[in-house]
Amino acid sequence: MSDNLDDERYAAALLRPLAGEPAGPPRIDVARAMAEGRRRRLTRWWASGTAIVALTATTAAGGTLALSAVGRPGTAPRPVATPVPSITAAAPLERPKDCTVTRLPTDGVAKALVTGGDPSGRWVVGRTYPAGKDDGSRPLVIWKDGKIADTVRIGGSDQSFEDINTRGAAVGYTFDPGVVPYAYSNGKVTRMPGGEATVSAINDAGVAVGSLGPIYEGMPARWSSVTAQPQKLPVPPGTEFGTAADIDEAGNILGTVQPEGKEGSGYLWLADGTHRAMPLPKVDGTKATMFWPESIRNGWVVGRSVIDTKDERRFAFFRYRIDTGRYERLPAASGMPDRVAANGWIIGTARRPVITSEGNVTTELPGYRKATGRQDYLIESFSDDGRTAAGYSSGENLSNHPLLWKCR
Repeated sequence: MSDNLDDERYAAALLRPLAGEPAGPPRIDVARAMAEGRRRRLTRWWASGTAIVALTATTAAGGTLALSAVGRPGTAPRPVATPVPSITAAAPLERPKDCTVTRLPTDGVAKALVTGGDPSGRWVVGRTYPAGKDDGSRPLVIWKDGKIADTVRIGGSDQSFEDINTRGAAVGYTFDPGVVPYAYSNGKVTRMPGGEATVSAINDAGVAVGSLGPIYEGMPARWSSVTAQPQKLPVPPGTEFGTAADIDEAGNILGTVQPEGKEGSGYLWLADGTHRAMPLPKVDGTKATMFWPESIRNGWVVGRSVIDTKDERRFAFFRYRIDTGRYERLPAASGMPDRVAANGWIIGTARRPVITSEGNVTTELPGYRKATGRQDYLIESFSDDGRTAAGYSSGENLSNHPLLWKCR
């Protein structure tokens, strides 16, 4: 098989979890489209560490995924001032080794996804696709230490938990028919205040972030607790859409804002009350068109730059330090970055998940051998010590397996 054909199959596989839904909104599995829009909005081919991409990705239901995150301008009270964490020198950490992969239990359901996880690596959230008539209901699963801790049903359709913290408190949303945010704790699910909204992440302090308004038409927002009214986060003049996608333990928030008529780029709302656009890195002497962030942790941000030319769109992968404002380009072997750990390690996806540890040393994680046919992988969680990850495989037969990786 040629490399080009192999790469095209890999790109197509990223959209497979959207397949199999009945026609008509919201049966394109919009919850997954939002949560993974950063990855799935583009069909991609890999070549020499960069990607040349098509500008849209079409779902199995015939829809088109938005290319950028969403939000409208708003004003907000300044967050509680907390210092941006400094990144101090530490003794080198031994690279991960003896890595294993196991399928998370699903009580006999064949198809399931992982949609998030906590920084300890103990808690994982996901959703299942029971066989039979598809009525849009997606039973949700909470795993702890690799075992099912709870199964949850929420009203509406296309339900999803997007994140969970080390206390086992999860956040997510459903469509009922508009998008409705929910929180979970100790076996109880409650609707979060603020009306129509998506919620993307929660930290151990219980602060949640997301966007207010209809899906793809929202504005960045922060909930000081899952029972508090949301606060609009400030955005630059001329912003058309925006979203707050992730938050770290210090309260620093990561997202994107989209100027009117343009695509979105990375934005930071820091815990000291300041906010700013992420600078655009240079790639081989050329300034990036945009930067698309994926994850924030302990003062680190990881993501990819976008360079547009007349004929192509290219990506390069970076780690960014908030306290210095400097980018570090990642090796091509790191794959497309998905999550960053508190120790600065990165997990990305290439042919398989890859951990980039001290000194940019890469360690490829094992594939799931019990799955049939070609499997591609998406990562949704990475522990602070860089040795536990969770995600799922996407197979050619529209199967999805929720997976947990552990290393020593």
